Amino acid sequence: MRNVIVELKHTPSLEALVADPTGVTMATPGVIPQLNNITIDPTFVPVQLPQLVASPVAATFDPFNTEELLELDLTPQTSTYIVRGQIDDDSEDNYKTAKKDPNVVGIYADPQIEVCTVCPGSPPLGREADVARLVGVPQLAAKRMNGAGVLVAIVDTGINMGYLREHGKTPNFDAARSWVPRPGLTPGALPVGHGTMCAYDVTIAAPRCTLLDIAVLLSNRTGGSIMEGLLSDAVLAYNHLLRVQLAPRRPGESRSMIVSNSWGMFHPSWDYPVGHPGNYSNNLSHPFNRIVGTLERAGADILFAAGNCGRTCPDGRCRALTNAGIFGANSHPQVLSVAGVDVTKVVAGYSTAGPGRLTRIKPDIASYTHFSGSGVYSADGGTSAATPVAAGVVAAFRTRFGYNPADARTNPASIRDIVRRTAEDRGAIGFDFDYGWGIINGVRLAGISSLSIVASAEPSLTEDLAEQTLEQSCTKT
Repeated sequence: MRNVIVELKHTPSLEALVADPTGVTMATPGVIPQLNNITIDPTFVPVQLPQLVASPVAATFDPFNTEELLELDLTPQTSTYIVRGQIDDDSEDNYKTAKKDPNVVGIYADPQIEVCTVCPGSPPLGREADVARLVGVPQLAAKRMNGAGVLVAIVDTGINMGYLREHGKTPNFDAARSWVPRPGLTPGALPVGHGTMCAYDVTIAAPRCTLLDIAVLLSNRTGGSIMEGLLSDAVLAYNHLLRVQLAPRRPGESRSMIVSNSWGMFHPSWDYPVGHPGNYSNNLSHPFNRIVGTLERAGADILFAAGNCGRTCPDGRCRALTNAGIFGANSHPQVLSVAGVDVTKVVAGYSTAGPGRLTRIKPDIASYTHFSGSGVYSADGGTSAATPVAAGVVAAFRTRFGYNPADARTNPASIRDIVRRTAEDRGAIGFDFDYGWGIINGVRLAGISSLSIVASAEPSLTEDLAEQTLEQSCTKT
């Protein structure tokens, strides 16, 4: 048997179930169609997946975004609906038979997902104060760029706010807009672990942000570690964040949301093969990759860890596969993919190098890791720590330049471009597969006075330009 994500056509009963999960149940006859060779999980409430339709005007500056003339259509009747199940016999013939069902749009891999932990036994290099200085926290703070009013969703193993406060961190916390995958879990009061480390690291640059606890990796549906889940759990989490992002705001309330993801899929064996219609790693049509793009289209700035399958010190789950690049949503064209460097600005040995599978020119940037910080572990390490450090810098920038749906200069695509263009170039001149476009630089971001000036100051970082820089043999010293 194999865990799968199933995309279904719209039906009135599915629409009703999504609109009111308490009024109609999965067990109600006729709500979920009987599918050939697939057993549907009755505990998984279907997720409405909006479609993208033609927009009358281009809404972004992002040259990587092949959908820049598209916008969300939230109409239930034009949406498809995501459910979870198991394919009873994982043969290709059974897969093809199941996919021929007239109710089915697609059947996709639902691989295990796990946190990007760090190589054990390696001591920290530098302290939190060094990271704060290197990312430009004093300069950001001088401009009152501190994350105030900005939502930062930590998609991870859960946050313990008590621990953060005991360690001098006092961000705001929004329990009502947080999410847990199962009953009995209390957002903000979860066991101290990987997610708490990530939340701590966000506050280095964004001490006044508002944290959302999105404890997707506490689903424990695989029967293994408590720090793992299924990709379908992330579909549920992102659907929740999409609802939060699209919900009405009070007058004057910021619409900015940062989403920090320090997890991923570690090995191709967890997935359908490349080229298979159900593949996740290389397939932008996979439902999770599509809902990531949907949330970004709604205005969220999304960051993903590049991964910990670097050449020098790969995570054991990589199974010594260190040349496969960056998988799935961690290489999505509409996210910032984050590599890891230490405080000497050298790429961490475990940081996964590009190219990306969904977008070749990945990672986008590098950020600091493997320092003494939260105290959850001996070192805040892995691309797990690098990602929330960068997310905090983006949140600080959003304090001053918040997302405004009516102003294309504030779209996530524009902010990604600014972050890449202001990065401190390291490694090969321009783009390279270790540092991306360089190390995130809050000093330069703090110096920006107008998005209009930034947008017109330099050409965008196009994929053609990145390919040209990869051909250069000159290396900076």
